[in-house]
Amino acid sequence: MIKKLIYLTYQTFPSETANTIQTIDNVKYFSRKNYNVEVIFPLRSKTSSDDINILKEYYSFTDEIVFKGIKHNLPFGKFKLGEKYLFILSHYLWSRKVCKKVKLEKNKNSQFFTRSDWIFYFLSKKNLNIIFECHQLSKTRKWVLKKSISKSKSKVIFLNNNLLLDSGINQKEYAKKIKVIQNGVDKGLFSEVENKEKHQIVFTGNLKRFNENRGLDFVINSFLSENMPKELSLKIIGGPSVEAKKLKDYVSKLGLDNKIEIQNRLSRPLTVSTIEKAGIGLLVNSSKNLHSVKYSSPLKYFEYLFAGLNIVAIDFPSHQNLPLANNISFFTENNQDSFINAIKKSLDSKPISRKELKSITMDSRVEKIISFINQ
Repeated sequence: MIKKLIYLTYQTFPSETANTIQTIDNVKYFSRKNYNVEVIFPLRSKTSSDDINILKEYYSFTDEIVFKGIKHNLPFGKFKLGEKYLFILSHYLWSRKVCKKVKLEKNKNSQFFTRSDWIFYFLSKKNLNIIFECHQLSKTRKWVLKKSISKSKSKVIFLNNNLLLDSGINQKEYAKKIKVIQNGVDKGLFSEVENKEKHQIVFTGNLKRFNENRGLDFVINSFLSENMPKELSLKIIGGPSVEAKKLKDYVSKLGLDNKIEIQNRLSRPLTVSTIEKAGIGLLVNSSKNLHSVKYSSPLKYFEYLFAGLNIVAIDFPSHQNLPLANNISFFTENNQDSFINAIKKSLDSKPISRKELKSITMDSRVEKIISFINQ
């Protein structure tokens, strides 16, 4: 029996953000589990498109998924001044308008899925089958969670235990309506690489997070230390291009061009192909952002693992909360000795075999979500 899944979101496509990649991965695997999938989203950018051919090429997938872009005649995306507040207002207004058009009778057997707190709120009020995937928290989101979880057909997936604990939801009262399910990896992107460069460290992703430096300057500076093993090299892949250019200039200024390579953002298949050849995957962020410290479940971590990399990560609670975290070599933020020792420890570690990584695949993740839907 084919079931209907409607992914209703305030994200827009295509986009360079990791969260849209996560969404595409989820809907791909729902489609492969015999779900009829429709993604409804706002056309809130000049580059937004629901053209399936454009999206297939951009995200490198072949699955038959319906994408429906909805007009977004609202201020967010049109003005830079007060962008944060324009996002909050536009998100609320767009969600309310779109959810008003969702007919109860027509969609009573459909399963809705969202990352938007306001879509969760409005569809919960209609008592439709709705799952909210919670990636971070705010005062508004906590209020929405408490208001909406009480509805009989509303459920919440948290990306890690810290999000659940800090959400304020009564775990005993709503035990059957909440679930912690971490991110997963799309195993279909990976191949078997025999000749890996054991001494190459790789970092992939946005070079800034929430407009804050991710600590990559610290990593680069560590290569000036006499204690850093001489055989090591570093490859950083990410964007935006203006940030990549700044890092490249900084590396040249330090005279480290022979040790460190900066590349602009690559397509996902090319990124995966590159990390598969490396030996160590790097997770680094700034403690200035609470989401990075406590709530992040980075896609790159799961990709590093499946690519057969050893992981070196800053010792934030979010990283310590990751699956298989006992295999990570942790270091203290802005502590060069700690970082170099973690690198050395990682060189002596053995990567986790793919046979042991079934639980972190996207296939396994969607199976867990379907089980949660049906319970």
